[in-house]
Amino acid sequence: MKETEEQLLLVSRENQVLKIKLEATREAGVQALRSASQKLYGNYQTRSEELKKKHENEKQQIQVYNLQQEAKLQQSSEDASRLAESIKEKCARVAEMEKRVQRMEEEKKTLIEKKMSFEKMLQEMTSCNEGSKRCLDLQRQMSTLQEQICHLQRVIQAQHHGLRGVIQEAEELNNDLKSQDKKIEDLTEKLAALEAQNKELKDRVEFWSGQPKAKVSKAVWTE
Repeated sequence: MKETEEQLLLVSRENQVLKIKLEATREAGVQALRSASQKLYGNYQTRSEELKKKHENEKQQIQVYNLQQEAKLQQSSEDASRLAESIKEKCARVAEMEKRVQRMEEEKKTLIEKKMSFEKMLQEMTSCNEGSKRCLDLQRQMSTLQEQICHLQRVIQAQHHGLRGVIQEAEELNNDLKSQDKKIEDLTEKLAALEAQNKELKDRVEFWSGQPKAKVSKAVWTE
């Protein structure tokens, strides 16, 4: 009996030791799980903040660039408006100069016809042996007409030269306007792409900002 009691006491002590070890192992498992869970949550939080900050920075950069492009678009639109107004003025000037040249050509034609009429009269007077005074008057008038015709011709040539210059300026302005229109089209497309990119980043920021916070696991060691 004594030997049996001693064996039972030994078994009881071993059971207590095993129970203590089991409790220690269970507690160690719980602490390990908590530590791992906290570490994972910390890593998640850090990564989440990094991504959120990165997306915020990208969003701000895009917004700044977007404002710059909008300013360029505004400037290009204003430049295009000024060019269009300048072209309108040049076209009006061309039309005015063309009318002026046309009037001068008509005046020149009238003077030439008048001179030809005087020449015919002078020829008839010479054939009829009329007084020299009348002939001299006609010659002076013809000389005056010739001077007027030559003067008109020089003015007409100068007007044609000026007209070509104005037309060339209008063509250059028109080419500049086409270039501005192309620039406006490119900027408009770029702004549309930036707007889409900005929306995408905004959605990402909202996604990371709205992520639910994970809870630390309180799992119990069962094995």
